[in-house]
Amino acid sequence: MKISFNHLRDKLDFNQIPGWTAQHEMSPPDRQTLVDRGSFNLKNPRVAAVLILIYEEEGILKFPVIHRNTYAGVHSNQIGFPGGKVEEMDLNLAHTAMRECHEEINADPDNIEILGELTELFIPPSNFLVYPFMGLYHNIPKFKPCDYEVKQILPITLENFLLDPQKSNLVLNHHGESYNVPAFNLSNNMKVWGATAMMLNEFYRFTRNSLHL
Repeated sequence: MKISFNHLRDKLDFNQIPGWTAQHEMSPPDRQTLVDRGSFNLKNPRVAAVLILIYEEEGILKFPVIHRNTYAGVHSNQIGFPGGKVEEMDLNLAHTAMRECHEEINADPDNIEILGELTELFIPPSNFLVYPFMGLYHNIPKFKPCDYEVKQILPITLENFLLDPQKSNLVLNHHGESYNVPAFNLSNNMKVWGATAMMLNEFYRFTRNSLHL
């Protein structure tokens, strides 16, 4: 089956998203420990939105993830989706996702069609409640990484990912303890883990099920 924008638009039913069941498959084993420690405020989280933006390049559908720059923060040097925190100027969460996508990878909001929203996810280490959206990009992409925030843009071929997601494990150290963390393998020996992997797995399950792959 050759996947197209029309297939995605017609087949994706956002009333049937798999939610926490799919997210939990890629959850780090220390996530509950972080929750139990209570080092964040569940009643007043910071709110953010990210965008899984599907585009066509030479007849092939892809979506970008970004390799974040090194900075003083818990998500430094990690792989993530374009996105960021809500600002006062934003009309809604979808607008946040599109604005941040423009700022981080130069995706023109006028070319973005929002398809729907996946399940929000709370991230204990940074006290963020993140709302992931799916969208289509209607133009030849001229993506460019923001020098301040993004080290590089990494394209993922949609069909290859849906048919063979390349899951593995990653050993991380946290508070002096080692953990085997589930991850997705990317090119150049890079891995997606943590909250991004959890959202990515829901996207994977939802899209495969919708397209009957």
